[in-house]
Amino acid sequence: MSIMRKEHIMLRKNKENLPDTVKAGKKKIKVPLIIGGVVVAIIVVSFAASKLTPKALPQVPVSAVTKEDLTANVDTSGTVESLKTKTYFSPVNATISQYPLKVGEVVKPGDSLVAFDVSTLEQDNQKAQLNVSATVNGSKDSVAKAAETQQKANEAAGKVPTLQANVDSYQEYVASLKTAIADRTRELTDWAKQETTDASVALTQAQADLTKLQQELEGQKAEQQQLNAQAEELKAAIAEAKKNNQDTADLERQWKDLNAQAENMDPAIDDLNSQMNDKSDEVTQLQINQIENQSAQDPTSDAQIVEWQNELESAATELSEMQSELAEQKSLANSADGAKVTEAAKAQMQATNNIAELEAASLEELLEKGKQGLQAEFSGIVSKADASQGSAASQGMELITIASNEEVAVNVTVSKYDYDKLKEGQKASITIADHTYKGTVSRISKMATTNEKGAPVIWAEVKIDNPDDNIFLGVEAKVSIETGSAKGVVSVPVNAVNTGKDSTFCYVVKDGVIARQDVETGISSSEYTEIKSGLKLGDSVIAELPDGLAEGMKVEEAAAGSTSGAQTADAVKE
Repeated sequence: MSIMRKEHIMLRKNKENLPDTVKAGKKKIKVPLIIGGVVVAIIVVSFAASKLTPKALPQVPVSAVTKEDLTANVDTSGTVESLKTKTYFSPVNATISQYPLKVGEVVKPGDSLVAFDVSTLEQDNQKAQLNVSATVNGSKDSVAKAAETQQKANEAAGKVPTLQANVDSYQEYVASLKTAIADRTRELTDWAKQETTDASVALTQAQADLTKLQQELEGQKAEQQQLNAQAEELKAAIAEAKKNNQDTADLERQWKDLNAQAENMDPAIDDLNSQMNDKSDEVTQLQINQIENQSAQDPTSDAQIVEWQNELESAATELSEMQSELAEQKSLANSADGAKVTEAAKAQMQATNNIAELEAASLEELLEKGKQGLQAEFSGIVSKADASQGSAASQGMELITIASNEEVAVNVTVSKYDYDKLKEGQKASITIADHTYKGTVSRISKMATTNEKGAPVIWAEVKIDNPDDNIFLGVEAKVSIETGSAKGVVSVPVNAVNTGKDSTFCYVVKDGVIARQDVETGISSSEYTEIKSGLKLGDSVIAELPDGLAEGMKVEEAAAGSTSGAQTADAVKE
């Protein structure tokens, strides 16, 4: 029955109990006083009833302080770039006959990049050979005519043709020795280059195999360590259960299974270690072979060349003696009526011969380079291609640039709040489109720059450890760098930590009242923050203080995520 209903009933009863004189209208002055007293009594009773009814306290969602395994990461993004590029230049003046690649296409070692039309070079080479022959024959003819003229002028000049013939013969002999030495040197050089290339390819492959084995071994060891860690955790749990007289049979069976799994990995790890030792020995032997091949590349140590060089020195000495005797006889035949070939003329003819021979040799080398064309030296992506098929290429002209897709990194920037967390060698996870790669922080700049908003940032390079054919250069990549970790540390939700001017603090519920608690924090993951001091396990923290609630208010705790709203209108100030 409501209070108002009770008031009406009491008022009616009071009227019924009035004396007859009052009912009949006698002594009317007493009725208002009685009614007023009744109304006052009713109001007092209603006020007391409202005060005795308890008000509902506001509810606030809380989370318990727990122990967590945390991993701290710095998340950023950057551009995928190549760490190795090579620009190829034209070795010859020739027309480009094949130019099959465009920017963005992938090449492998040995792929043809540019081919040349060498028909003009072949014609130039033939002309050079004919020029050498004409020059040498012309020199011989001049000397022969001069000797014949001298013979007619003086008997002393009669010896000149014989001497000249001997000199010419030795010159040809010397020239043939030089040619043989040059050909032999070129053959040895080409062979050495091929041996070096083959050895380098084999060494690179062996090193790549060794790296792959190392990665596999690290993966196996990491998995085994994880199993051992899980086994240790179970062992601790078993000990704790035994202290509490709990059944540990299931935990012990899990512990044995984990130990068995870890022990079963030992043969695979031993096998990987053995393979790594074998591969390491192979790499060492290939490096030794490479050094020995480099030593063997010196043409001056070749027995045949040494023999020819000795013959050349001896022939040059004899030629010099013959030339001295010829010069002496010619000086005696000074009556040659001006037809005598002077020393200057002979030197000029010899120089002309040498120039013609050098030009022929140079053209022959260029012809060989033109026939070979340009080939890719490593796997990569065409980053620049300015020429075209059918266009003329001049010697030294830039034709094509290749950027390696095997030596790649992501160039990222981090803010002033995160740069001190970065260290070279830290591991990272790199996401390019829908592909994920492992990475390592390889370089960190010591000079800050400003971003498009004018804020200072630090540049860092994160090398991709396991690139593949899905790598695209110049695209954006997301990078998550692991900067620290902690196992089983006291933690609270990230949103529960607040930063003030003088300290870091959390809102907690103590004895039903909202209180501020200063804390010392450690590392943070995406969900939790480590608490080094200020809180203990089981404390109730408020992840987000609802609107209308403040420090000092009485509240009721509700589980985090509760839909109960804060009844701020009924909150009671302490």
